[in-house]
Formats: sequence, C-alpha cells, structure tokens
Amino acid sequence: QSVWYANPNAILRWASEEPVAGYSYIFDEEPVSRPDDSGEGIRSSVIYKNVPDGQHYFHIKALREGAWGGITHFGVKIDTEAPAEFPLELLPAKRTSTRDIVVKFATTDTLSGLDHYELKIVSLSPQTVEGEDVGDQSLFIEAESPYIAPRLSVGPYAGFIRAYDKAGNYSEVVERLAITERVIG
Repeated sequence: QSVWYANPNAILRWASEEPVAGYSYIFDEEPVSRPDDSGEGIRSSVIYKNVPDGQHYFHIKALREGAWGGITHFGVKIDTEAPAEFPLELLPAKRTSTRDIVVKFATTDTLSGLDHYELKIVSLSPQTVEGEDVGDQSLFIEAESPYIAPRLSVGPYAGFIRAYDKAGNYSEVVERLAITERVIG
C-alpha cells in the first residue's frame, strides 16, 4: 500500500481460504468507506481502468453463512506524471577551458515525490582504441546535486540528467558542453 504505481489500471486480487457466498466492494477516494450489503459475485479479482492520479482505496467484505464479515481497506496510489521540467546548470560555463565541471540540478514532483536522480556525461567525439571506434560506453549513475564530474578531456560532451519519482516516472534534461584548449571570446 505504500508503493506508488505509474500504471493507471489497478488490478486487485484477493484470496479466501473459506468458502464465501459473495463479496461486496467499492473503490473510491475515502480511506474508510463501507461497501453496501449487495453482493458483487464470488470472483476474486477486479480491474479498474484509467484510474486518475492520486490516492484511492479499495474496500471489501465477504458474505459467509448468511452474514457479512468485517471490511478490509486497501490503499492504491497512482502517479502517471513525470517530475517537473528543470534546468541543468554547468559550472563554470557550457563552454570552458576548465576540465573540472560542476553540474547542478533540482526539481519537484507533486504526487509521489522525488526518488533519485541519474546522470550521464557522453563524449560527442569519436573514441578509438587501437584504431577502432568503441562508441559510447557511458552508463547512467545515481547522482546528487551538485555533482562534480571526473576530469574531462578537451572536446564536446552532452550531459543527461534524469529525475525519477517514486512511481518510476522520469523527466530528462540534456545540455551540451564544450571543453576547449582556451576560452575564445
């Protein structure tokens, strides 16, 4: 119940070890609603499609031997929206002769909240080993702001930052960077 889901379709399943004559259930935004006393059948699952973002609750009770049992409440949290767009700041500048770069970033997420950031700095110059192009072997790493990048060589780069929320949605920012022999202009 503490997990946020990016999927707007809620599939709820329940198990009963004892025979039941039926279930009564409802799905709403109230944490302690009471299902009515009319049965919905004996199936042990239900699907709610296109559930809006936010916190919802499933309430269920079982009919056994002519009497309704207690109510079980289960929370469902949906967040299909990515974190807010955000700027990526490269210090001292996007074009610099300084090889030690600091990357600053921050954003927010209104529903599930931020979980973490991932960062990748990719060289845009072909890299070769013994005459063969090795391509980009950079992977995203988890990072916090401000991030101090490893010393970079002269050349063009692209910096990628992904901000993930607790539902697994992410927004991405890409910024170009140029490390020069000397600053021109």
